[in-house]
Amino acid sequence: MHASGGRGDRSRSRGPSAATFLVLGLILGVIIGAAGAFIALRVVAPLPAPGQAQFTVELLPNMAYFERVSELIKRAEKSVYVVMFVMRYDPKETPERDPANALIELLVDARNRGLDVRVVVDDTTRQSYPETIEYLKSKGVPVRLDPKAGVTTHAKIVVVDGRCSVIGSHNWTESALSSNNEFSVLLCSKDFAGEVEGYFMELWEQGRPA
Repeated sequence: MHASGGRGDRSRSRGPSAATFLVLGLILGVIIGAAGAFIALRVVAPLPAPGQAQFTVELLPNMAYFERVSELIKRAEKSVYVVMFVMRYDPKETPERDPANALIELLVDARNRGLDVRVVVDDTTRQSYPETIEYLKSKGVPVRLDPKAGVTTHAKIVVVDGRCSVIGSHNWTESALSSNNEFSVLLCSKDFAGEVEGYFMELWEQGRPA
């Protein structure tokens, strides 16, 4: 009886069979593959063409922001409006080494192409990085401070052609664009972009000389 009981205990303690592991592995592989494909498509998904009625939502964690915003500004056809809490132009760095410089240079390029380019910054930018305002103005890019000195404008917004807007945590600084943990969202929708552009225009029209 003792031996028989031992065999019964061992029988009951057996784990999942090899077939079970195989099935679980196949299911897990399908899930991981589908998730990877979804992420890849979200990263490389093309932006809607001008005039194309398409609603796009794309997540822009960390350095993905720089790539998407660069593409948006390069492809802009009418306007680029920016509200930025901190924007730092570093005259000692090249655009190749400093992503903030690269985005600022893209604003200058857009202005040179005849686009309506405007920038609103908080007093923090004027106090800490006055060379940013000086550089933009020297290149013909209109810049204004937010409406009130005692009220912080902490928004980080880019609106392009009244159809795509980027909203999130990224400031235009080298650290925010290359090493910080930051997160923003791209929305391509005329309705949403119109609302965001309206917010920008309120700040612009009430803004102070920079």
